[in-house]
Amino acid sequence: MRALFAQVFGHSISLEEWEWKYLGTDLRGSLLTKASNGDAIAFFGGMPRIFIYQGGRFHAVQNGDVMVRMQERGVFSRKGALYQVANHFFSQHVGANEEYAFAFGFPNQRHFRLGLKLGLYSKAAQMQHMRWSPQAAPWHRSWAIKPIGVHMPLHILDILWQQMQVSWPGHFVPERTAKHWQWRYQQRPGVEYQLLLVCQRLTRRPLAAVALRLHAQHCDWLDYLGPREHLPEAIAAVRAFAHQQQRSVHALISDAVASEFREAQPKSLDQSPSEICVPTNAIDATGAVLPGKPWVGRLWLMGGDSDFM
Repeated sequence: MRALFAQVFGHSISLEEWEWKYLGTDLRGSLLTKASNGDAIAFFGGMPRIFIYQGGRFHAVQNGDVMVRMQERGVFSRKGALYQVANHFFSQHVGANEEYAFAFGFPNQRHFRLGLKLGLYSKAAQMQHMRWSPQAAPWHRSWAIKPIGVHMPLHILDILWQQMQVSWPGHFVPERTAKHWQWRYQQRPGVEYQLLLVCQRLTRRPLAAVALRLHAQHCDWLDYLGPREHLPEAIAAVRAFAHQQQRSVHALISDAVASEFREAQPKSLDQSPSEICVPTNAIDATGAVLPGKPWVGRLWLMGGDSDFM
């Protein structure tokens, strides 16, 4: 499988990262193999995610690592390898009475358009590219930043997660427990993230938490954890951290909540639609999915909800 990954994406993935990505699931996706020798032809990966919506839990699946061997790419039809693996996954594992209520993902534009054309996908969201200039922390401020280390008690994150659910009951929010954050940002092999706790300056009461990744020219803001009311402090804290690193702030945020980030700090902000359209499954175990599914247009997503940032 990792050989197919290297051929399709042009770079290798370690066994440790592959196992990290699919931790906790025996069903890793649908695989199409060559009958004569068992070689992998195509793969359609699936990583379980739990969403919270109006107090209820929805078991969903994040599709990724969608791979078709180069020799098979000429057949982009319902007879082709991509359609076969995706259709098999959706029809066997997605639906009201199946393992997963719905599917979503972060494909590139070419893959997204092909999925639409084949009737596999429908659009659920679009990621907005939001860029803030760095800004030094003001002298008179109500907040302070505290790094979250591997030895820091993470129960604080669970408290912030509970507050976050209360703040956005009308959105499908992927579960952001302390356990999830630990897996996503502290256990991923080969990648270093900056986790910051934003606190009230005098009382040290936790207000929010953010996950960042430094690049040569910018700082990716990947995740937010906390209530809606503390978005302004979180944005200010991220910009202050980026100022210390002499980098600008970049964030991918789904259109369902991008306006709230913009309203929290509209100054020095540049926003534009990204190339990432988030699909959901257009077919499931019952056949064609009827329009009007509640998660369409209500997905609360950031770049850290992907598996590749």
